[in-house]
Amino acid sequence: MNVVGKLAGKTALVTAAGRGIGQGIAIGLAASGANVVVNSYGEETTANTVRLITEAGGQAIAVPGDITDPDMMLKMRDQALEEWGSIDILINNVGAGSKDTLAPSDHELGLTAALWDALYGQNLKPVVLMSEAVVPHMQRNGGGKIIHISSIAGRIPISDQALQHFVHPSYGAMKAALISYTQTQAEMLGPHNINVNSVCPGIVYTDAWKANAERAVASIERFQGQDPRTWFEGIAHGDYPDIFGPTPMRREQTVEDIANAVVFLVSQDSMNITGQSLMVDGGMVKV
Repeated sequence: MNVVGKLAGKTALVTAAGRGIGQGIAIGLAASGANVVVNSYGEETTANTVRLITEAGGQAIAVPGDITDPDMMLKMRDQALEEWGSIDILINNVGAGSKDTLAPSDHELGLTAALWDALYGQNLKPVVLMSEAVVPHMQRNGGGKIIHISSIAGRIPISDQALQHFVHPSYGAMKAALISYTQTQAEMLGPHNINVNSVCPGIVYTDAWKANAERAVASIERFQGQDPRTWFEGIAHGDYPDIFGPTPMRREQTVEDIANAVVFLVSQDSMNITGQSLMVDGGMVKV
């Protein structure tokens, strides 16, 4: 790992970085020279990401815990300041399904309310609160970079087939709200030299998509018997047009693709880019 890079001397916070896209981002930031504060829900996953970074010559510390908890947000911020004295970069990667969905009430709308509250509490609320925890320091420090990891689901409607088998409708709504919040934050924080952008991954073979692939070949009749990994590759190849839109590049995206986009957006190379949502999706969404 080349730790003398474009982010040398910068300190970055990365939430939900124990595996998948978050882990890839943390490794990419460290490879570009940043000191990385790694958070994920579990101690083992958090420590593993730190180990991968430090064994390659990078700098990282672990702050495991539930990043939807406001006290954990402040702990992560404070440990970064204690260790390195500043916070230059915030990557809000927390998202997907809630770890602790509250049991629905007996009300007629109880189940719907519980599901939407859970997705809000996992995908949007912690992004807002984590930003509120860090932004005052960035303002005092003369600037910073904030990246929210959204999704192409926040830009295009999810097909009825995808909604039926893979994702709850609230997911796309929360990711769309996150894109809107990115634009609002950029307007508010630009005068303080803080850039705010979002990155919208396409189809990346994370644990979540592995589970989706396994569900598809187990429960959808026309896919039964297929290898889950091969089925997943068919998304980018355009094999299921009734479920997923076409990918012009005909290849899936990787965690390294997302990390490369993030590293660019938090570097000085993007000093005049703010309020944008970068699609890293092989061309599935065109904006």
